Amino acid sequence: MERIYELRKEAKANGEPILRDKSFELLLETIRIKKPTKILEIGVNLGLSGIAMLLNCQTASLTGIEIDEEKIALAKENYKEFGVDKRAKIFQGDASEIIPVLTGEYDFIFLDGPKGHYFEYLPNLLAVLKVGGTLFADNVLFRGFVDGTVKTPHRYNTTKNSMTKFLDAITNDKKLSTTIYKMEDGVSVTEKLL
Repeated sequence: MERIYELRKEAKANGEPILRDKSFELLLETIRIKKPTKILEIGVNLGLSGIAMLLNCQTASLTGIEIDEEKIALAKENYKEFGVDKRAKIFQGDASEIIPVLTGEYDFIFLDGPKGHYFEYLPNLLAVLKVGGTLFADNVLFRGFVDGTVKTPHRYNTTKNSMTKFLDAITNDKKLSTTIYKMEDGVSVTEKLL
């Protein structure tokens, strides 16, 4: 895992949008507790979070969705370096088009894609999430705009409104149990009860 932390530090220095440190630790802690066998990751980037999840859950396989071809090539190189390439595959394309046609069931979904689409993705993600499965979403407080700690610039209103709808949906649905963590950019951890 030490090498993962090194690569995360490099990626951060290069301006890559990677999961923040406390959120990353919460992700790994959740993975160790839940011990999923099938993980879906929306927004693969360099593959570092996916690798960390697989290293912390030796029986799991991962399906990722990523739109950027260059990022996919780098993620695949990283998968190979860490010896998880046989347990990880990536669909290249727009998550808005891929998520609705996913088949099978996942017991863990890591949502870290385009923030303005979380609410749009939600029904299809819940459809492939097993009962007892976990939806882990990053950036749910979106720079403090969602909970009102920071005034929202006009250009982010659509994203803020979409994220607000997403949070309302996951916290008010009786078939779900959600905890919102107000650390860093906000994380939600949702369990599908029914």
